[in-house]
Amino acid sequence: MRRITWLFLFFLSLAIKPSAQTHDVAINNVLKSINNFRSEERKRDSILNHPLGSNSEGDFLRRYTFHDSIYSVLNKIDTSSLSFEGQINLELLKYGMEDEISSYKYKSYLNPILSDEGFHTEIASMGSRVLSSKKEFEDYISDLKDIPRYVDENLALMRRGLKLGICQPRVILNGYQNTYEQHIVSDVTKSVFWKPFLKKPFGISDDDWKKITDEGKIAVQQYAIEGFRKIKKFFDEEYLPKTRTTIGVSNFPDGLAYYQDRVKHYTTTDLSYEEIYQLGLSEVARIKKQMLDVLKEVHFKGTLKEFITHLRTDPKFYVTTPEQLLKEASYIAKKIDGLLPQYFGKLPRQPYGVEPVPADLAPTYTGGRYSGAPIHSKRAGEYWVNTYDLKSRPLYVLESLTLHEAVPGHHLQIALTQELDSLPAFRRNLYVNAFGEGWGLYCEYLGTEMGLYKDPYSYFGRLTYDMWRACRLVFDVGLHAKGWTREQAVTYLSENTALSLHEINTEINRYISWPGQALAYKIGELTIRKLRKKAEDALKDKFDIREFHDLILSEGTVTMNILEQMVNRYIANKLK
Repeated sequence: MRRITWLFLFFLSLAIKPSAQTHDVAINNVLKSINNFRSEERKRDSILNHPLGSNSEGDFLRRYTFHDSIYSVLNKIDTSSLSFEGQINLELLKYGMEDEISSYKYKSYLNPILSDEGFHTEIASMGSRVLSSKKEFEDYISDLKDIPRYVDENLALMRRGLKLGICQPRVILNGYQNTYEQHIVSDVTKSVFWKPFLKKPFGISDDDWKKITDEGKIAVQQYAIEGFRKIKKFFDEEYLPKTRTTIGVSNFPDGLAYYQDRVKHYTTTDLSYEEIYQLGLSEVARIKKQMLDVLKEVHFKGTLKEFITHLRTDPKFYVTTPEQLLKEASYIAKKIDGLLPQYFGKLPRQPYGVEPVPADLAPTYTGGRYSGAPIHSKRAGEYWVNTYDLKSRPLYVLESLTLHEAVPGHHLQIALTQELDSLPAFRRNLYVNAFGEGWGLYCEYLGTEMGLYKDPYSYFGRLTYDMWRACRLVFDVGLHAKGWTREQAVTYLSENTALSLHEINTEINRYISWPGQALAYKIGELTIRKLRKKAEDALKDKFDIREFHDLILSEGTVTMNILEQMVNRYIANKLK
């Protein structure tokens, strides 16, 4: 999921729950300061009538100044005076502030898009809201009317980014127009923004509903659709003709320093990008040996390259309708649901559904993704499956995809984190990529123990997904620090995995647009597996898999350093 800089502070301020430890007073004071600042920001937006928030360069400067002052306070706190919970809070607060400071230092806020989404796709997601009261509809209409201003602010940032060379490469934006052109419609009722108005809630009178829908039509037509017309004009006439032709982020001002900063942020380690690169080469070699073992099992006589071609072209590995793919994913998800109590002592209350990737995103989107929902919202979490271009959606990776995106991967972890009422609000909504994506990849591995991958081709699909994440360690560094071309990365991934060529191209574009994020998966997974082995070796017959998994998920998403401390404390306590 795309992390929006301001979201960290927003969620941090939703509720401040002081630590039960009185000697954690310094942390509590920082949380109160952040809450007060955010409250003032909300008041400012309310006075300005900016319900979607303010995103001018002056706004980012003001927030940077505050974040930097908070970071200075955090660095002066004596960690020896803190409880273990206080130490976790301190490290995660510093982690969040460091990212906010980095965003301003390297001006990454001037580049608010990826290859498959951006600030404007988040606007479109407003149409998924479930509204039931007159006040909720009034607020929604107010948000719709703010879209043109919000668009103007983001386009101003992007114009500044173009001048400074902080922008996305032209080559990765082929087909990007699908993310905005679908929202420019002549019939208001065909707009995604009209979806909340399709059904009158029971508690709203007919007179009020007529007024709401009349105002809604005006808001969608004159504000939402008009906002997307501005976006189209900007991309067609300014951005696409002028954006850079280089590939790696090393071409940004202070690009290599920025990339190393992203490596640290997304892995939460002190590994250099060169160490990451070498680790990737080692993992690729290890997994390739396992792939060759599958070829022997299925008695395939050709080379690995020929086997991959076979998987990509044999019709038996593909469905012919979107409904078939969604049914396959739903069946796998439900089968896994029934296995969860064997591996987890605590399961989340929030359900999830299986849905297709929205049409405006699908052509340039990943094979699947998790779309979460606030714990008290009126909708469930959603496991998105991409039904666009079905010949690029092989069945042999569907078990791995489901384990990662739905359960016991992202949905289970994120929903469970939101239920941890003992944690400060910022931690219930924080997402540390190394933990979250590492957990997702670990869950793909866990599928083997759960009895999935009985079919050797599905097991090869798991190895393909594992190899995919190992390859990322190599080509992400190659693209952003070693001068690799896009074609080199595409070739490397296509020769080492059985991912479809369509997905390989969309994925490489995503990594080019999001430097460092691709490293989080494998680093996090290797750390979790290493810590599990450490616990198994130390505890022997005292090791309980359900207890271990509950421990890993007990503090929300954390850095790898915190996770290691958690496991060490767990082992010590079990051995007492």
